Amino acid sequence: MKLTRQEEIALLFASELARQQDVFVPLSDIAGTHGVSVLFLKKIALCLKKHQLVISREGLNGGYKLGRKPEDISAWDIFTAVSGKSSGTENVSGNFKCPLHSACLPQTIRLLISEAFRRYVSDVTIDQFVKSEKHI
Repeated sequence: MKLTRQEEIALLFASELARQQDVFVPLSDIAGTHGVSVLFLKKIALCLKKHQLVISREGLNGGYKLGRKPEDISAWDIFTAVSGKSSGTENVSGNFKCPLHSACLPQTIRLLISEAFRRYVSDVTIDQFVKSEKHI
């Protein structure tokens, strides 16, 4: 399983917002800290906003903050928001369809791995990233 750059940065973005939970954080602050393009972050922020994972405020003291508590946002929520579909599993299962029948062994294996990945990543929440960072 390999995360896309967009998925990685979306997790980073959400984790940064979780670290500064009670304030609106400008994209430029996060971009500067992590060497990410503001335009790329804005694209990610808009995807997360569309899924109500973040909220924004314009103007002085504006920026973004989480739309829910960090413990209520899973990595799967983030993946789904930035990919526009049920993400994460594409890297595991691809678009493979058995040409012979729907229950062929390779397809069954891919589907089982995809489902296990989805269940696991759904249990990983943004607050865990922030908590684990303090122990490293």
